[in-house]
Amino acid sequence: MPKTEKFDFIEAFEHAWIRYKSDFLKFIAFGAVLAIPSICFKFSITAGVLVTLVLGGFTAVLLANTVTQSARGLKNDTFSSPKMLWKHFKNGFMLSILLFPALVLGTVAAIIPAIAVFSVFMFSFFITAAKQNFAVDALVESLRTGNGYRLPLFLFSLIFFASLAFAFLLFQIFMPLGVVAQALMFPYFFSVIYELYDQLEIKL
Repeated sequence: MPKTEKFDFIEAFEHAWIRYKSDFLKFIAFGAVLAIPSICFKFSITAGVLVTLVLGGFTAVLLANTVTQSARGLKNDTFSSPKMLWKHFKNGFMLSILLFPALVLGTVAAIIPAIAVFSVFMFSFFITAAKQNFAVDALVESLRTGNGYRLPLFLFSLIFFASLAFAFLLFQIFMPLGVVAQALMFPYFFSVIYELYDQLEIKL
């Protein structure tokens, strides 16, 4: 199919919402873990960085794997395989090492570069989880997969970052509320990312 076709964003958000509601209890635990780094940053930048690097990528890969298995109606047996968990951890840690500095520098310079970086590489977590690709290979494939759809992927990433900014504002006003908002947002937006990735896989 030609790459002039557009995403069906409405369908992606709707399908993601349906899956999010039906598997809420599976997803929310990962969202809660992904909210932990913001708590750590509140008290120590060093702790926030370390927790992000150790837990952030790993948890994101596990969430991507859970969303993928749920969407495909497969049993999620990741936690029954220490070897698979270790592989997800290594790839998730590597993704954190590679993406975290770029996102931070992009945010410091101006928020737009950080959004652009995320829009290019956001599929890497799903590629790593579903195809067992090494982290660097997943980043390259994410870059290739989104080729020709940069603007819509950027606009989606802009919505995602705006939502996180809202959660950050809540975090500053009342920390528990901000943590809950992040825990709820991460799984839903990851579900939307899966839907967009699935649409692109069909188009390729």
